[in-house]
Amino acid sequence: MPYKGENMIITVGAEKGGVAKTRLATHIATLAAKSGADVVLLDTDKQGSATSWSRIRTEARASPQVPVLALPPNPARELASLANKYQLVVVDIGAQNYRTMLECALLSDLVLVPCGADQQEIESTLNVFDALRQVGPRHPKGEVPAAVVLTRVSTLAKAKATADIRDYFASENVDVFTAHIASRSSWLVTGRSGLIVSELTGKERSEKAVEEMQAVFDEIIQRIQATEAA
Repeated sequence: MPYKGENMIITVGAEKGGVAKTRLATHIATLAAKSGADVVLLDTDKQGSATSWSRIRTEARASPQVPVLALPPNPARELASLANKYQLVVVDIGAQNYRTMLECALLSDLVLVPCGADQQEIESTLNVFDALRQVGPRHPKGEVPAAVVLTRVSTLAKAKATADIRDYFASENVDVFTAHIASRSSWLVTGRSGLIVSELTGKERSEKAVEEMQAVFDEIIQRIQATEAA
């Protein structure tokens, strides 16, 4: 499903590190660019993971190239300006960087919070949603449009553990994407190769990983379209 949004901001953030946050952000930005959208990726992580990925991608001469910028300490003005220049701005928020995440969330059309099956990740995700709810009234829509994207979960299609996580979040009134990303080795390869899962070849490629990421991307587009229609 091609991306056709205009002047949209998607923020990807989490309280805890190691939840595939940067991989999700780089995949969203690259898939949007592949569909012809004018995209920029903002790296607010002190580790500079997205910037490093972009450098490796450039060295690998992968196409399309996705421009990556470092977000200034006070992001609101710069983010609003970039949103007027690009069809899509994807923001990669550093772990525990609450101030930047909340500032970007208030300008975002969609906030994605990746979360794995670890109990600490689940609890920290609830903390993120508590913070987003507190600032929600300041968002133009009266609440921050946010959802969990489950990552690194079981590769079994109907795993009970994954279903239990979904049920738990539902009991806490936390929205969760229908699509998810399972724990597959091809995801690890993308970080050091500057590629996304659909660009991998040979033994490193996983068609399941490709399908899962495409499903997440398609759901993002569906949610954005629903937002535009509202």
